[in-house]
Amino acid sequence: MAAASAAVLALTLAACGEGDAESRSVESTTTESTDPTPTPSATSASPSPSPTSATGTEDSAKEAGAENSAGGSGKGGGTGAGGSTSPSTGTGPGGAKPVDCATGSLKFAIKKVKNPVDHVLITATNTGSKACHLYSYPALRISENSQAVTARVGESKPGTVVTLDRGATGYAGLITASADRNSETKVTTPSIGLSLFGPDEGPTGSAVDVPVPGGSLYVEEDNAQVTYWQDNPGDALAW
Repeated sequence: MAAASAAVLALTLAACGEGDAESRSVESTTTESTDPTPTPSATSASPSPSPTSATGTEDSAKEAGAENSAGGSGKGGGTGAGGSTSPSTGTGPGGAKPVDCATGSLKFAIKKVKNPVDHVLITATNTGSKACHLYSYPALRISENSQAVTARVGESKPGTVVTLDRGATGYAGLITASADRNSETKVTTPSIGLSLFGPDEGPTGSAVDVPVPGGSLYVEEDNAQVTYWQDNPGDALAW
């Protein structure tokens, strides 16, 4: 009987020891799993977004928007096929190439000006159906006795040839006398003969007589000078 009781007591103690061991194991496992300190592997697995990549995405979106805007300007902006908004140059039907100006397609006039003194303004208005190139300077003969055309003001030559659209006007300034009025070739003329030069400064077309303001103009042929054709009166009278 005592032997049986001892055996039962031994089994009970053994069972209690195993239960305590399992309890300690569970407590140890629970403590490790609830530890709030993150492990290095968890931190590297969740990197923060890169600012560079975000900027690149924004820039790409802007570039795409710019391309879409440029691509859509064909109709609204007039830069696509059939949508040109370039201003007309008045070069004739169908954009005809300008021709050389001729006296027959120009209307000439001589006008007095207040300043500078001893100057008049020569105008040439394109009355033709096409735009035309107005070369060099007007070839002037002050009187019937003139031996040569009036001298030109070389410094007045513009950088490009003056081109007159239909209805447009070109200008040249004529210096009629010297400041001291010292001349041996003084004339008073009712008109001035005018002809045009071609691209090689050779004469072209026929001459016309252009009446002067008031029917009489004092000119010193040896001192007279004419400017190259200009596209505005200011440049024509600047010499």
